[in-house]
Amino acid sequence: MIHYLTVQDVLWINQEVTKEVNDFKYAQLEEATYAQYAYGKSKDVLTQAGQFLERFMRLQPFASGNRATAFVATLTFLLMNDHDVVLDPEHAAPWALDVAEHRVSGRDAVAQVASPRAPTHIKPVVRTIVHDVIEKYAETIAALSEG
Repeated sequence: MIHYLTVQDVLWINQEVTKEVNDFKYAQLEEATYAQYAYGKSKDVLTQAGQFLERFMRLQPFASGNRATAFVATLTFLLMNDHDVVLDPEHAAPWALDVAEHRVSGRDAVAQVASPRAPTHIKPVVRTIVHDVIEKYAETIAALSEG
């Protein structure tokens, strides 16, 4: 079973990374968030995460913090779905910018840093995962928020 972020989760992630309530375009936010989903019986978490990262970077639904929100949300999606993320904080901003600037596809970028782990069969706690990602990648989030 794949776990997904809701539109409300993504709104909250944006608020956490920017430390403010931002205006947003609801249709773009909904489309960007729904990029996590695949048609049919998909179990390809890497493709769905890559699609999510790429589309969120392209649509930019928020007045600010889109790249940082896309970064945190994508890593959260992977961690929620029993994948470890091996991405050194000092390489994280260039990794995300490669996707934002279309040098690397979202799928290829995600495949570089994510590896499956044994399923936990426990419902993930989204807010805990988000705070762990924000803490680990604070400098990345600051760098991505500037652009």
